[in-house]
Amino acid sequence: MCSNRDSIIFQTASGSSLCVVPVAPHTFHIRVNRTGLFEAPTPLTRLGIAVPPSSPVNWHTENAGDVLRLITDEAILQLDRRTGNASLYDKSDNMLTRQTQPPYGGGADGFGAQFALSEDERLYGLGDQYDAPLMKRGRVISISLRGNRVHAPVPLLLSSKGWALLVDTDAEHEFDVGRSSPDELRFHGRRGELAYYLIAGGTLAELLGKQALLTGPSVLLPLWAYGLSFICNQQAAARDLIEDALKFRREGIPCDMIGLEPTWMDRPFDYEAPVRWHPEKFYIPQWMPEGAHTFMGALQTMGFKLSLGLYLPESPRDGTGSVTDNPTWYDYLKTFVAQGVQGFKLCTSVPIQEQRVPADQEDEDAASTLTIAGSIGKVIQEGYAGQTGKRPIIYTPVGYTGVNKYAAMWSGGRNQPHLSVLSLGLSGIPNMGVDMNLHNPAGIHFGFFQPWSKVNSWAYWRHPLLLDTDLLAIFKTYAKLRYRLLPYIYSAASVAARTGLPIARAMPLAYPEDAAAVPLQNQYMFGDELLVAVFTDQVYLPDGEWIDYWTGDKYAGPAHIAYRTPPHAGGPLFVRAGAIVPMWPDMEHAGQKPPDQMELHLYPGSDRQYSLYEDDGVTLGYLRGESAATDIVCKHKRDGYHVEIGPRIGHFRDMKEQRHWNLFIHTRDKPAIVKVNGEQWREAAGARKDPAPSLWSFNRRAGLIRLSIHEAAAGSPQSTRLELIYSAEKEARRSEPQPARNGSKARKTSGEIEKELEIGLETGDEAKALSALEQWWEARTAGDRSPENIREHWLYMNGLFVRSVERKGRTLSEMLGEEPSYRFQPGPDDGAEQAYETLAQMAKSIVEYDNKQRGRTNEIVRRATGIIMQELDQELSLQAVADRLHLNSSYLSRRFKKEIGKSFSDYVLEKKMELAKELLLTGSTVNATADRTGFKEASYFIRVFRKYWGVTPGEMKP
Repeated sequence: MCSNRDSIIFQTASGSSLCVVPVAPHTFHIRVNRTGLFEAPTPLTRLGIAVPPSSPVNWHTENAGDVLRLITDEAILQLDRRTGNASLYDKSDNMLTRQTQPPYGGGADGFGAQFALSEDERLYGLGDQYDAPLMKRGRVISISLRGNRVHAPVPLLLSSKGWALLVDTDAEHEFDVGRSSPDELRFHGRRGELAYYLIAGGTLAELLGKQALLTGPSVLLPLWAYGLSFICNQQAAARDLIEDALKFRREGIPCDMIGLEPTWMDRPFDYEAPVRWHPEKFYIPQWMPEGAHTFMGALQTMGFKLSLGLYLPESPRDGTGSVTDNPTWYDYLKTFVAQGVQGFKLCTSVPIQEQRVPADQEDEDAASTLTIAGSIGKVIQEGYAGQTGKRPIIYTPVGYTGVNKYAAMWSGGRNQPHLSVLSLGLSGIPNMGVDMNLHNPAGIHFGFFQPWSKVNSWAYWRHPLLLDTDLLAIFKTYAKLRYRLLPYIYSAASVAARTGLPIARAMPLAYPEDAAAVPLQNQYMFGDELLVAVFTDQVYLPDGEWIDYWTGDKYAGPAHIAYRTPPHAGGPLFVRAGAIVPMWPDMEHAGQKPPDQMELHLYPGSDRQYSLYEDDGVTLGYLRGESAATDIVCKHKRDGYHVEIGPRIGHFRDMKEQRHWNLFIHTRDKPAIVKVNGEQWREAAGARKDPAPSLWSFNRRAGLIRLSIHEAAAGSPQSTRLELIYSAEKEARRSEPQPARNGSKARKTSGEIEKELEIGLETGDEAKALSALEQWWEARTAGDRSPENIREHWLYMNGLFVRSVERKGRTLSEMLGEEPSYRFQPGPDDGAEQAYETLAQMAKSIVEYDNKQRGRTNEIVRRATGIIMQELDQELSLQAVADRLHLNSSYLSRRFKKEIGKSFSDYVLEKKMELAKELLLTGSTVNATADRTGFKEASYFIRVFRKYWGVTPGEMKP
């Protein structure tokens, strides 16, 4: 690299030689040795990790005495010819970093360099060090697999000041990040030449992107690999393997990959001789070794992919030569791939935590093992691609810079497993998964919100079907949610592969300018739209509005909140207001259903743009541009909320020509008009679970608008446009929750006010009903009191009154009789005040009629029913409600039966079951519905629901 005209070579006063090459407009490669010879490629280039520049870099030099400046379009590197010290500047000539001592390399003292650190500078990266914090300043980090509880040491350091450093070596070395000297960064290796890259400019996310350009894109795993993987107990035989798979399918738990530990083979795999299936555990008749009749064929029939465990070599060399440089050993795996194996689990013969070598026993001359996993992964990936034309999943417990180009990472149990995932994401390795702790809700919560999810039995019994009822219900909830989110996750994975921005994004990556967010380690963004907090009940919500995914409650940020996790969940999960989240319907494995049916969940609140990425999910065609992108834009305009689903741009194998979208718009406000491609659609009668074509439905209690639309055929330039039109400009703004302070729930929407009005009418609370009616009327008519608008809202409220009284088995005419207000129809000369007065009189008449029918003792029952309606998510016993009303429970029971016409328990059950039905029809999960109707156990809720409605909750769901 340093022998061409695009390099600068000079010698310092101390005799060291420097070679500098601008390899990109923002990146410089620097080498230091004692010989002045720079012919041989550096380790990262020799190993194929560093990618040669795709095009020449435009640069020039400026000389001023002993100062040499290399200037590109995006950065400046200043060199002191006497010392070799380098200083890095951005294109505006602002200093990013500088060396404080001359760099050295190629001599008896090894290699190293020192950089100044500013007072508030934060440094991230350096891979996965056991329980090390995300921010590495003040730590000593060893880039070694010996003597450390470490999986993936990565010599990449990112600075909050807009620069990054990548050490170009395969030798072990050490970083001292401000530990010995608080204002200095130092790194040192025991032997070899010094070589490193300096990268200039941008946020942490931008620096990751520039590093990805330098080392090449990460592997995009097969789409199914982002689902759930399960590794059997190491003693498993073929029968156990099939039984584990059947348990997933019988219970309806989605899962894609099932794996075996290295005990599947007849002898240890040594990369020098072929292996076979263990003759007793996995007997395969040699006359018919392939096909649906084998245990592998049975797995394929059920939709499973099989992975096999392989032990990594303990050294890069054996007695005959280099293992990692010899690709022919892949021939030993071809038979298994032909039989259907689609993944390989690389593992160490001794658990990482136990691989501790005393310092006095370390061999300084031993060959480095840092790059073994990457080399093995490369051989398998290239061999598998050549044999099948498809992508495997290769996952390894150890790695180094560049392993992300061929394999995913995995780790066993950790005290703080999320730090492994987030740290590797900050080190250019986006595909990291830690074994799931499925024996507590928090472990399940985190386990399903990491880049790829894995349950690893190993020497234990960790099948989800062995969990107790409550944990199994939580596991199912998360597994199904994970699979519904696969289009969203895969789109984020494609971004990670191209740009280095990981799926699980630490808060310094996602919110670098938010001083309150940057230090947080127990929460992160999962893709663009979801905020996940793990192993904590304290959550920080950045600026903007956030929706609690489990409850639907809305919060205004920035704010710190104390979070109470619902019983059916394992931790906090929030959706950013404005979010665009594509989903699949429920399925047991990826590809079970064709991708022509999609869901699109929209959360109005801010203008957003989202790009849905798709390819065939299995082949390498995506590397040749065989993929498609769908841009989705949501905007708030003067008249309401507008959505545009752009045409699919691109094509890939087996792409469906047309797609059907089921839209779910999460809002409490009902639009006056809904248009699709300029055509006005009618509202469906009631909250239909599947609105017919050209119809839309609104469920106020669930806060959900639903409709189904067809996307334009592939190749068509047409977009699909949706318009939710409200009646006035201010309504469009006021209908959304307004900012609240200190993380309190956002102010009520007009839809929530309607719910309060209905409760007031239901319970005979005149004050509550009239107060809610007044708030609703003011919100609806603010800014537009035209006769047309007044009449529209007056008629709408009449409809609400009709629905309210019909639920009681009566008619509006029966209740109002000859009341003049009932016959009133707003005309062109009638103002908002007169129209409102007629509505208020109608509300009073409804309440008075009910109270008259119930008798004077109605106040007691009214208060009891008010408690019931407000607290359907709680356990409601007669004794508890009586205690709150300071009454004898027997007396309350008698009065309730007399006034309502049914027992207290029957009334509570009726209201809970009505709410449960409504929630299920609008897409709520069974577990979430059970929680919102006050059932602690989902299994008990299912039994009660089936007895009441005659069908199970699952059968009731859309």
